[in-house]
Amino acid sequence: MADPMEFAAAGPDASDGRIELGHAPMDAIHREFYDCMDALRGPDDRAESLLALHEHLLRHFAQEEHWMRETAFPACACHAREHEMALGVVSEVRRRHDAGDAEIVDRLAEELPQWFAVHASAMDAALAEYLRTGGGSSAAAHPCAAT
Repeated sequence: MADPMEFAAAGPDASDGRIELGHAPMDAIHREFYDCMDALRGPDDRAESLLALHEHLLRHFAQEEHWMRETAFPACACHAREHEMALGVVSEVRRRHDAGDAEIVDRLAEELPQWFAVHASAMDAALAEYLRTGGGSSAAAHPCAAT
C-alpha cells in the first residue's frame, strides 16, 4: 500500500478548481459532473439541465457505491450517506423549481460545487487511493456488501 502521508502531502490535483484523483474512471465521472454544473449555470433550459444533473448524480453515485461494495471499502456506509443526502437535496431543488422557485437553482449551482469539492477531496480521494492500491479483500465478508 502507498504511504498515506505521501498521498496526503500531494493531495488531489485541483489546479483549475476541478479535482483529479488519479483514478481514471472516477476522474471521468467527475468531469461529467463539472460539465453538468457548467450546463446548469449556462443559458439552456434550467429544468432540462437540472434533470441531466440529477440523472448524472444517480449514475455517478451508483458507480462509486458499486466500487465500494466490490472492494469492501471500509467507509462505504458514510460515503453512501453523503450521496443519499446530495440526491435528496437535488430532488428537493427539482421539486421547488417545478413549483416556480427559479432562485433555488441558482443556490444549488453555487453551493453544490462547494460541497462536491469537499466530498471529492476527502471521501472520493480515499476511495480512489483504496482502488489504486488494490485495497479490500472479499466484499462478502464486509458489512458494506449487504447495502
